[in-house]
Amino acid sequence: MVVVARASGRAWCGRKGRGSGVERSCGCVRAARPRRERFVVRASKVFEWEYEDGEATGSEASELVKGLASKLQTETPLFGLLNKLFSPAGVSGELTYQEFSRALYDNVSSQFHISCENLEKRFGDIAGVRGCIFCLWLACYGTGVVKEEAMAESCSKLRQNEDLSYFIELFEYQKDEAKDLRAKKGVEAPRVTQENKIRVAIDNMLSLMNLDAIDGETQIDFYEILWCCFPSSEPSFVKNLISTHPKAVRQV
Repeated sequence: MVVVARASGRAWCGRKGRGSGVERSCGCVRAARPRRERFVVRASKVFEWEYEDGEATGSEASELVKGLASKLQTETPLFGLLNKLFSPAGVSGELTYQEFSRALYDNVSSQFHISCENLEKRFGDIAGVRGCIFCLWLACYGTGVVKEEAMAESCSKLRQNEDLSYFIELFEYQKDEAKDLRAKKGVEAPRVTQENKIRVAIDNMLSLMNLDAIDGETQIDFYEILWCCFPSSEPSFVKNLISTHPKAVRQV
């Protein structure tokens, strides 16, 4: 398992994105940013949303944090987030968009921010950090609950009008409605894996950017963003899910 160690420096200014609750790029730097070397340390799973249904929660999660303490010898923002996510008094269960945004924004490598900037430059303002995090949030908490077509449609419509607050509320409504309907019918929740979530995230991002093909450069940026969201996955596994997607341009 691999965890990203946060690189020094910030790739973003502090201006708030409209209706997002998270900082976004101000557009001051429009050229594609160079990729930086990633420094990694070995550790266990990191983010709560990486767990499959029924995996470590409660006391098991607390033990996970204790185990990580011996691995991360120095104080890091990532470890602070882990304590918050898994602490009984902290954030647990499903995160709101704002909580999810902050968890990623503050605790991923600088390459995540650089890749979001690259996508914003190529595919428009909403394809930057706000839109990408929205796509990831839907995939993490909507997979197996909300229809995949509905999530992709929301991402596509977000590209058209950029009213992020509306689509956040829409997703919360769709998710609650789907859960209520499932409870009334007595239907058991399906098993959702990391692979399921990553595949949905890819489709969401494609809809957001209105892409018919994922070229080589975009595949790299997709990988950087997805692996930062699912750092417990093997890098080769994430890369393979992107490169074998039906819309991926095969590299010669």
